Amino acid sequence: MTIPSKKNSKQLTYTLTFEDWLEFTIDSHQQVPSMRRMKKFSHYAIGTVYLGFGLIVVFVQREMLFGISFLFLSLAWFMLFPRYHRRRTIKHLQKLMKNGGDSVLSEHVLDFDEKALHITREGQSSTIEWSSFEHFVINEQRVYLKLGPLNGLIVPRSVAGIDDFIRACQQHIATPMTTS
Repeated sequence: MTIPSKKNSKQLTYTLTFEDWLEFTIDSHQQVPSMRRMKKFSHYAIGTVYLGFGLIVVFVQREMLFGISFLFLSLAWFMLFPRYHRRRTIKHLQKLMKNGGDSVLSEHVLDFDEKALHITREGQSSTIEWSSFEHFVINEQRVYLKLGPLNGLIVPRSVAGIDDFIRACQQHIATPMTTS
């Protein structure tokens, strides 16, 4: 379904992939201070507890084998936690898809002009004024237009006409951010 063209409006048509959605979610987790703190706590606190317990067992109980196993468990936690966090995020998004959240991955038609963005997907249509966006993020694969810390619009950079869209974002949204 396409939106009728308005004068001076441009249109992008794209379908989001699961990878687009996943990367947006992970980026959002990095941008929200409370979520970033929770991730760091899980990463470092749990590993430190294993390390401390291993050292106590080694030096107080004189149980080398048992203590060293906790020291290795601590090291493994420090090294493997980022993969574990990513995998947990993937499972959460898959659960959302299973419960009807897969409309995010449908075809999007984005029509933009001087005043607003007009988005259509799966028969639903919405209009978002440029002033509603807090900032936008440009990375190698995607452009994120952030409405808030955890929600926004994802546009793949591989879409035809993306350069005009980025210029419109730079013109209408006050604070661009560039990430790798």
